[in-house]
Amino acid sequence: MWQHVRSWFAKEAEHVTVEFIPLDGASPIYPERGYLRLWLNEGFLARARTWGNDHFPALHGGVSLTFGGIEGTTFTKFAKSAPLAKAPGAQLNVPITALLPFRGGNVEVQAAMYQASTSGPLATAVQLVGGFASLLGPPLATAATIASKMSAGLDAVLDASNDQPVLGVHWSMVSPGGGLPVLRSGHLVVVNTPREKLGGALCIVDGLLHVNDGSGPRRLTGADYLVTQVECRTERDDWPSFQQLFTLINEARAAYLRRHESVYVEKATEATILVWTSPDLVNSDRPRIALEVEAEINAVKRNGIVPPAEESFVERISTGLVHRDAPELAGLRLIDLLARYRT
Repeated sequence: MWQHVRSWFAKEAEHVTVEFIPLDGASPIYPERGYLRLWLNEGFLARARTWGNDHFPALHGGVSLTFGGIEGTTFTKFAKSAPLAKAPGAQLNVPITALLPFRGGNVEVQAAMYQASTSGPLATAVQLVGGFASLLGPPLATAATIASKMSAGLDAVLDASNDQPVLGVHWSMVSPGGGLPVLRSGHLVVVNTPREKLGGALCIVDGLLHVNDGSGPRRLTGADYLVTQVECRTERDDWPSFQQLFTLINEARAAYLRRHESVYVEKATEATILVWTSPDLVNSDRPRIALEVEAEINAVKRNGIVPPAEESFVERISTGLVHRDAPELAGLRLIDLLARYRT
């Protein structure tokens, strides 16, 4: 499906306007120092009003980047997007990907809308893929495998049906100094009108697409468009999704309270190694998160009964996470952290 949209965009590039509009004050993201997530912000397909009840707009979107040492790993979503068939101005704010670590290299962003028949193969694909939506978050290694298999299946559907995007965009970004657009937070916009016919410069006001002809911004009319948002963060905000980690922390603390020392050490060690080696975390995060995991587990030695990790760890991370360049991280080794569970 990735290649289908890329090929369509290459053929239609002269007939559409594509622009990346950075958020005010958005700083670049550097390799191993941050994360990105893709959202569907807004869109409008005028022709969808004439489709009737037998057709609906289907959204394909995703990000391709280096993950697990493999370049071009794709994280995608394919879903029904009925709100686009309504009036312009509907803010959807639908997450397309989970929060992804930026390792460096080329980041490709893609989004497209298809006209799907309710009785056609794309509708069936939407229904089947939707059943796997909950599996496309952390752990990302599993999500990448599932997304790859789903993408291969969708490719077969598109090859058989010969369906083409109604509107789509393909965009590449890199860290500073690479010569391509710089990876930072902003909105990626595609309009099915050449730039000279827009009547002004594209801009985002209150999260919605506008055009400014010099007299002030106004809503874009008379054209189909799709607006995605590239969100870049230096800190994760999705800790509640790390359920495997919480389970290990809780099991380690419960074992300590029951005086099952061997189980306590085993579970604590497993939790710490899980974070230290997690492909979901950038390299600069692994030691400092592992340090917080150790402190969270060993809090039971000082305080006895403690809240579940789902509450206490998320609060710890949100309010007092050690800085990446903190002195206590200099020279910190995994073996040193693991030794603290035996004292």
